[in-house]
Amino acid sequence: MNRMKKGLFSLLALSVVLAACGAKEEAAPTTPAEAEGGTQTAGGTDAAPADPNELEYKSDTSPFTFRQYFYGTWASNYLWKDQYAMKLVTEKTGATIDRFLATGNDNDFLNTMIASNDLPDTLMLDWNHPQVTKLINSGMVYSLDELIDQYAPNFRGLLDEELVKYHSVNGKLWYLPNFYETKDRLVNGVPITPIRPYFVRSDIYEALGKPAIETEEDLIAFLKDAKAKYPDLSPLGMESFDVSMWGFQGSLSMDSLIYSFSPNHQENRIKDDEKLLTYPMRDPGFIEAFRFVNRLQKEGLFDSQQLIAKQEQYEEKIYGGQYIVSSAFMNNIYTMYNPKIESTIGADKKYVILNPLKVDGQEPRYPAQRLMGWQGFFITKNAKNPDRIIKFLEYAWSDEGQMDLRYGKEGETYDMVDGLPQYKEEVKQLELSDNAAWYNKYGLTASTLMWRAGQLWDDAEKRDFMKNQPEQYAAKEMIAQYNFDGNALGLDNIEPEGSTPEGVINAKIKDLWNKTIPKLVLAKSDAEFDDIYADFVKDMDKVGAAKVEKVMYERHILDLQKKGVIQ
Repeated sequence: MNRMKKGLFSLLALSVVLAACGAKEEAAPTTPAEAEGGTQTAGGTDAAPADPNELEYKSDTSPFTFRQYFYGTWASNYLWKDQYAMKLVTEKTGATIDRFLATGNDNDFLNTMIASNDLPDTLMLDWNHPQVTKLINSGMVYSLDELIDQYAPNFRGLLDEELVKYHSVNGKLWYLPNFYETKDRLVNGVPITPIRPYFVRSDIYEALGKPAIETEEDLIAFLKDAKAKYPDLSPLGMESFDVSMWGFQGSLSMDSLIYSFSPNHQENRIKDDEKLLTYPMRDPGFIEAFRFVNRLQKEGLFDSQQLIAKQEQYEEKIYGGQYIVSSAFMNNIYTMYNPKIESTIGADKKYVILNPLKVDGQEPRYPAQRLMGWQGFFITKNAKNPDRIIKFLEYAWSDEGQMDLRYGKEGETYDMVDGLPQYKEEVKQLELSDNAAWYNKYGLTASTLMWRAGQLWDDAEKRDFMKNQPEQYAAKEMIAQYNFDGNALGLDNIEPEGSTPEGVINAKIKDLWNKTIPKLVLAKSDAEFDDIYADFVKDMDKVGAAKVEKVMYERHILDLQKKGVIQ
């Protein structure tokens, strides 16, 4: 879920998020992530005060501005400019969000702000980021309980009890997580895509006779044939690599491969008899997925420049249809890349989804667990107007705020049809034909970023998704047949706190792994690959991996307890 992220993860990403942002698709956010799309539904509760006039934000709607750092340099769609939804939020609440992104690396940027105590008024930061503990323990952020009790007591009635229980630290709620999903949403909403699927350019697939691509060998054979026929195109594209941002898979595109080569690799990490939760890099199948990428590289089917390419560079090539096969957040393919391809180089060159790979006769298994949240909304002790900000947060979490965030104003951007909100035709058509332009004009789903579940918009989203995006809906259902509810695995928020000795070790191991991935992919032979991997395991053990694995097991048990899986 870490995440989640462009297009929501544009979050997940979940979206988002993330998808994050997705999130975090897919997830984390997938994934993060369905954090990237910005339109995925997730959250806390349908509860609201009986009388909307009880919301405390209405007691003061005079103009004020607060600064907000968003953790995710890709999130240009979420910046406040002059979009419709942003102006609506300001008109209602008086609030304007001066939202900004990092210059350079997100972690370096965040660490510098923390070290210099140069934090803005608020943060949108992954709730399980290693620095969250430091922010809390160093007294750099407010407890939301303190601000709610003092300035917005009715806010308490909006919060889901399970959300508060799970996300409280030392008995207090320090942030409000977006994309906290209910169990009903997992079962009844739009099908979740917890991985970045692989897509093929439809004209090339047709030209080669639409061969069955069911195994890794089928994929390699197809890519070889396609490369011979289309030598100017890149055979296979994967999203950016960065362990610190995307997790131990390195790239969100690796998830699909990893779950094909090791369908049970998450369960394999849990060693109850030893009271250890091991690093995924110890799982043979997990490593075989990287060996497969190494094979692609050796056979000229994977451009090693992708190991250092920025996400923007990757996206530019997808917009130009320059990959024969590419992996991406599903919502981005259907609402961003394909519409652009259709309008510029031809509808026949759009991407269509490929079936997940089955390795050694195994079907993949995707953990589509309820998202425990993508990013948290933190109010820092540097905030100039914490009273107004907590009231703004109350508005954002309310039914009223959710409808403004998602749909805008009734009669202007949407109508109620059969009891459910529905975009005006011009709003819907722009979203489907040019998602970037839609964000720039309307800013819907991107204003407050505080997505949560609600039957009204959940039902509307599913209705509209099935009607307006039948191709994507069918693709999601095809992927969803491999999903399983991984909520009870207890693998959320298992990494040690960043400031602890084990957290320091974990950071070193992440850095080691981040440097090892390119070496594995670029290895000239299987023997060299094995030597590089063996050296990594030795180095990982030398810096104290077992200590971290012990702590991760303890946090795994705590996660199960918080979810009520065990007592």
